[in-house]
Amino acid sequence: MPVRWLTPSRTLSVEVFGDPDAYRAHEVLGGGISKPLQPRDFSAHRAILPLQDGMFVLQRSFARRLEADLGTDQGLGLFIPISFHCSINGRTVDNSTIGIMRGKIPVEVVEQHPNTYLMLRFNSDMGHRGWPEEDGLHYVTLPDGVLRGLRACILDMFCLAAASTDVRQFEALNRPYQETLIAGLDSALAPDGALRTPPRSRMKHRRLIESLDELVATSSSKPLYGDDLAAALGVSVRTLHTAAYAVHGVSLHRYVKQKQMWAVRRQLSGGYPGLTVKSVALAHGFWHMGEFSKAYRDLFGELPSQTLARGRV
Repeated sequence: MPVRWLTPSRTLSVEVFGDPDAYRAHEVLGGGISKPLQPRDFSAHRAILPLQDGMFVLQRSFARRLEADLGTDQGLGLFIPISFHCSINGRTVDNSTIGIMRGKIPVEVVEQHPNTYLMLRFNSDMGHRGWPEEDGLHYVTLPDGVLRGLRACILDMFCLAAASTDVRQFEALNRPYQETLIAGLDSALAPDGALRTPPRSRMKHRRLIESLDELVATSSSKPLYGDDLAAALGVSVRTLHTAAYAVHGVSLHRYVKQKQMWAVRRQLSGGYPGLTVKSVALAHGFWHMGEFSKAYRDLFGELPSQTLARGRV
């Protein structure tokens, strides 16, 4: 399915570039400088899908030479080929190979023709799953059947997002697709026995985070603090932090802030008359507007004002 067939919605942003001067790199896995190899035959399309656990960007690129610091300062980055062939730092990378990035890696990429691929940034470092642990760019060649399953899951998620008119409904529906994708990545990237947490502990942590999610959902219209949440759940802050990292691979503070950001996004997406970005941000405990806007854009790929404007269409 070509990226250009996707339509924007309250959940999905779509960008189309008709000339090299208008094109700008997306920061999900680093920016970089692109030099088109065929500037007279230029076209690029990109669909941006923010999810609770990260951000997915489906891109149809163009013939180019790219110099970039690829990767992410926080979390973990991957690229999954849909229709792909290029060279990265002199190495040929084709349609059978996915890349995993920890930290920032300087790269020189040559794409002789347009490619279609998914860029994923997980908010977590996914360090608890047994995926490659060392900093750098790792290549994994997968069987065709495994990649077909990953691609089908990816395209289903983007089609679902394009058809969605309700952010809450999409959040409820996208979880099975996301879990299927991560399970497929687990099978491909994690060797047997790589999950080090005992099953009994994992179940305990998951139940505690489920209780935390319920508490946050009923308290999302006010600032939330770790010690208050731990006291309400009858556990220590340390225990709650350990559970958040074991289940989601991020600190308790970061996990709660992400949940609050999603509550802000849901409200802005409603586009209600009289609603302002500042009032919604303050109601959810974000008082520094500059830092809030930057964190929102990092998480969702757009400014909060853009979410509000699209909700009013």
